[in-house]
Amino acid sequence: MTIRQILVPLVGSDDDGVTLAAGLMVGKRLSAHVEAMHASVDSRDAVAFVGEGMTSLMIENIIDAADAEGQDRASRALALFRQLAGTFAATVTTEPVSAGFSAGFVRRVGHEDDLMAERGRLADLIVASKPKSKEEPGHSPLLEAALRETGRPVLVVPGPIEENFGRVVAIAWNGSMEGARSVTFALPILERAERVAILSVADDQSFGPGAEDAAAYLAWHGIKATVAQSVAKAPSPGRVLLLSAAEQGADLMVMGAYTRSRMRRLIFGGVTADVLLHATIPVLMAH
Repeated sequence: MTIRQILVPLVGSDDDGVTLAAGLMVGKRLSAHVEAMHASVDSRDAVAFVGEGMTSLMIENIIDAADAEGQDRASRALALFRQLAGTFAATVTTEPVSAGFSAGFVRRVGHEDDLMAERGRLADLIVASKPKSKEEPGHSPLLEAALRETGRPVLVVPGPIEENFGRVVAIAWNGSMEGARSVTFALPILERAERVAILSVADDQSFGPGAEDAAAYLAWHGIKATVAQSVAKAPSPGRVLLLSAAEQGADLMVMGAYTRSRMRRLIFGGVTADVLLHATIPVLMAH
């Protein structure tokens, strides 16, 4: 798979700079186009939250305030984009180009999660920030939409990342369809890696091909991968995978997202949420 278009949402938070820098870093490495998308909520939606008894003048004032706030956030997002596009020496354009590293800024009106579901389906890669400490991914509508509603790989960044990240890649493997899709999506990155390790947890293997089979698949793409299996000793399989990745010296993890049914996640816990909450390295996920 060729990664040609990368989508980075700018939500007006302190993490925007880190997320956009990561997207531009990957775009420059892969000679791809990076679309920085800022979502502005329709100011008329603010009226839905006002109480009864509001006068028309009061409603107009609320709409005007929402417009002003939206314009301020959009201006800050554009300023950040211009700064980082210059730092990474990206060709700035919103017109399709067939080759080379470029970046463009787009502003869309609507809810962040709805726009992510719409625009994300036509991206080759989405870059998003990880949930804050103790925040479940399900409480982050943007990330949830990216993972569940687009069918595209999502690179979740926990903070500033090294320019040459992806030298050592750990693949969290459980034989699932989602895990296989994540590996396929990650091929352009795996092909550039210095070392690839396939990790599995004995108690978390799904019905499907084993880690050795995954290594054989990668070998057909000229990628040599080692296999390491662990037994769950930490609080959860997700924590075991992160510990194993750290032992391998990995600076990137690749894994399937939400590979268990909702019932199994309720009973045994969710590996995806566990990894997202505790990861200190970027994680490329696909559902």
